Formats: sequence, C-alpha cells, structure tokens
Amino acid sequence: MDQADSLRQLAASGRLGRPPLQVLAVTSGKGGVGKTNVSANLAVMAAKAGKRVLVIDADLGLANVEVLLGIKPRHHLGDLLDGSVPLNDVLAEGPFGIRLLPAGSGLPSLTHLTDTQKMQLISSLDAIEERFDVVLIDTGAGIGENVLFFVSAAQEAILVVNPEPTSLVDAYAAVKVFSQDGHVQKFGVIVNPVVDELSARDIFPKLTTVTNRFLKANIRLLGYVPRDENVHKAVMAQRTVVDIFPKSPASRAFSDISDRLFSMAAPEPSLESGLKFMWNRLLRESSAAAG
Repeated sequence: MDQADSLRQLAASGRLGRPPLQVLAVTSGKGGVGKTNVSANLAVMAAKAGKRVLVIDADLGLANVEVLLGIKPRHHLGDLLDGSVPLNDVLAEGPFGIRLLPAGSGLPSLTHLTDTQKMQLISSLDAIEERFDVVLIDTGAGIGENVLFFVSAAQEAILVVNPEPTSLVDAYAAVKVFSQDGHVQKFGVIVNPVVDELSARDIFPKLTTVTNRFLKANIRLLGYVPRDENVHKAVMAQRTVVDIFPKSPASRAFSDISDRLFSMAAPEPSLESGLKFMWNRLLRESSAAAG
C-alpha cells in the first residue's frame, strides 16, 4: 500500500519521466571540518550545472549557510513550524537561483524537534519536492537525534572529514549510527582540507579498513579539498570560493567532486524515493520502538 501510494504521488507531482529527486546530506562526525563550506560550494556547483537546488540548513540553532551564501533571510524554520509564515515565504533566494530553508541561529527551541514538528516539516517539504532536482541538507555535527532525522532522508550521506585522528574516529561512529539506525547505505567521503592528494588518499583507507570490517555500508571517496587561502577570502566576502575564485585549487577540487555527484548517472528511480517516504519510515520505526 505504501509503495502504491508513493507511485501515485510521484505521478501526480510530475516526477515520473524526469530524473528522480537527488537528496544528499552533508554531515560530519565532529565540528570544525568545514562541513557548511562544503555544502555551500556544492550547492553553487549544482546550480551552475543547471540543477534546481534546495538547501536545507539543518544545523538547528547554529545555522550559518546563509552567511556563506550571502543571503539575509527574513524568516526561518521556526516561523514555519509555529505556523506564522508559509513555506514559500520562508524560502530565501540565493545566488544562481538556489533556494534556502534557513534554520535560524541562536534559537534553542529548534535544537530538539518534536515528532509533531517533524511531521509538519515533512508535509511542508512534500508539497514542493517537484520544484527541485537536488536537495542538499547541511546537518549539524555529530550523531544526535536531529542529525539522524535529517540524514535519514538522504540517498547518500556526504561525510566531511579532516586528517585528525579524532575526525576519523567520529566519522566511523557516524557511519555506524546512520547506517544502522537511519538506514543510509551510501556514503561519500570528502577530506577537507589536506596538503596534497597523497595525504587524502592515505586517510580514506584508514576509515574504510574499519567500516568494511564491521559495517554494511557502501563508502566511496568523492575527493579532497586542498588548503587554499582563497577559501578564507571567500568566506570573509560571504560568497563561495567556486563563485569568486573559480580557478583556485579548492574550486577545481569542488568541480571534480560535483562532477562525481551531479554529472554522472542519476539515482535509480525508486518507489521509496523522496523526502516524505524516507522520513515517514523513520518515524514509524521510532514509534514502534517507543511502543
């Protein structure tokens, strides 16, 4: 019954005959690895490739995607959840036609979403799915309940790690939780920042040696982002490095990564695709476990 309903919803939305919605969650086991910067630059690269992009800032209470994209939103997720502002008015327009669902910063009330708020968000986003080709979810760091909720909506989790040993330990913990509790089976790894490619390729096997042994998860290396002073300059200008320094080393790296994500084969069509189906499945399982 769920699959038949999903098929009817896809047909009604006009998604049939078009590439399926690509949902990617950019996350990290620990903070301070440049996760949000990666999200912003990938969003711009996808938009430049002709994709209709929605960015969901899911770092609730500590949101800053809007800063990196140079957007000054009038509203945020809290306004949507309290019913004071409709979704279309909450969505802010960014560079290259990107749409952003801002989470707001310094809002303790959003740090723990209730099941009612989650269902409200699901229903709101379900109504606009057909308007986008790519949804990028910039999550908080770690493996908390909110992070698990948002990552579980993704077809692939993009895990940002850095060369520090603690980053790899936390990355393994994230893969374990997201694969076992969130049912995410595909993970892409971006190493950021590194001195050179050799260093990055030394880091990836350290992670996969452990995950391949103990976890059932498909992990691929998407690429690495080299240390580049232009990244800092772009952040200070509140723009992405791929926008204002397109020929810089970091921009070339993001171009290669985006090719792997957006220019290759589209995700396989599935009756179990889309934000609503994945989140509803997680909520059903959570309710069953609570009962």
